[in-house]
Amino acid sequence: MADMRISGTMKRLALATAAMLGLCSGAEAEGARLNLDCTFVTACSEAGVCAAGVGPVAFTLAPVETDAEGAGSYSMSVDGAEPLPAEAPGFAGPYLWQPSEGTRMALSLTSDTTALWTRQTTQSGTDAPPSAEIDFLTCRILP
Repeated sequence: MADMRISGTMKRLALATAAMLGLCSGAEAEGARLNLDCTFVTACSEAGVCAAGVGPVAFTLAPVETDAEGAGSYSMSVDGAEPLPAEAPGFAGPYLWQPSEGTRMALSLTSDTTALWTRQTTQSGTDAPPSAEIDFLTCRILP
């Protein structure tokens, strides 16, 4: 089995996220939020075609029911939209949510300043085949 070590950056990210979430679970998690103010760096299609990213995006993650490692359920809001239910296996994600039927999203925190946002369309309601995009983001963690 490969040696699975967490880098210093990922350790800092986990500690910062744990501090922001207060290592809370259940009702104690109410009020703790992780706010990410991000900028698109690169956007890529499922075909591997990439282009420079444009503009900002903001994420707000609020724990609903989490354990000490950050695994559990969250409330996820993108750009101030209505929060949606999300799940994560730990502090760095991936945070998984489904904004609509046939659409899946994942946000993975890759360092203390970077993230990946994957958007999949499995059913478009048209004859279009399934598609996906992945965005490389730079982010600031806000109080």
